[in-house]
Amino acid sequence: MAPPKAQRASDFFPQGRRDKTRPEQDGGGSHSPTPASDQGSDTEALQPPPGDISLSEAKMAAMLQELRSSMKEDLQLAVNDIRREVHEVGTRLNALEEKTDDLCQANDGILDKIRQMESEQVRLTAKLADLEDRSRRNNIRVRGVPESVAGPDIPEYLRQLFTAIQPSLEPADLRLDRAHRVPKPATLARDIPRDIVTKLHYFSAKDAILTAQRKSTAMPPGYETISLFADLSPMTMARRRDFINVTKCLRNHKIPYRWGFPTKLLIWRNGTLTKLEDPDQGMHKLKAWGLFPDHAPPNHPATPGQVAQEWTKVQRKK
Repeated sequence: MAPPKAQRASDFFPQGRRDKTRPEQDGGGSHSPTPASDQGSDTEALQPPPGDISLSEAKMAAMLQELRSSMKEDLQLAVNDIRREVHEVGTRLNALEEKTDDLCQANDGILDKIRQMESEQVRLTAKLADLEDRSRRNNIRVRGVPESVAGPDIPEYLRQLFTAIQPSLEPADLRLDRAHRVPKPATLARDIPRDIVTKLHYFSAKDAILTAQRKSTAMPPGYETISLFADLSPMTMARRRDFINVTKCLRNHKIPYRWGFPTKLLIWRNGTLTKLEDPDQGMHKLKAWGLFPDHAPPNHPATPGQVAQEWTKVQRKK
């Protein structure tokens, strides 16, 4: 049985196909010319009757209608599949946007908490350094004492040194609670003597000794290689080193200053007291005074900022 399409095609021109496939009857000889009257009669014989034409048009219309219905069903199925997939993608996208929005808000909350904790950490660190410095407030760090001065001889050597620096002190004022050498950094040469840390019983005696040493232009004879410093905590020393460019500029311009607690610079200039609690603030102040015109603020690592939303959430129709 022939397929439907082949059957329909054979129904359209049955006579013409039979004429094309008709075998030769004259033994393969030459054909004689056909008179015009014979050609006309053959053409009339090939034309289908009027009833066959209307039947073919009806079949064609039925085939087109069937094809249209089939394509419509296929397109409807494809559109439904695409619509379902788009809806699923939209639902998942909406869920991702909501989750991202929640993550942004959570991240902003974490950043606020981190800033709060950093501020609290700075405050506690400064408080701890201040407490440690107060516990060392009677200490003096002596640098340059030869290693030949051994442990038992250190207290007497320091009393003689302090008396030479501040002769007004009585022997009773130079009461030393303790005096000992401290380890030196590994970066220093081996021939450099270790520092000596001593604690005076009276703070007034310690303050008088350091004040006299700051005011004097040179150390007493026999002690030219000796230097005296306040004994401070490592945190305070590191904090003061951050101000090294500021203090160097102040010394070059002979502007008096002193250290405050917690670590800050107290500068007297033109009868006005200026407090500097941050090295950058100090550099900007020196630049404003015209003392440090070539200052370029240091580059600090940027603090993470809050995450901004890059979209507007739209409620999609379900």
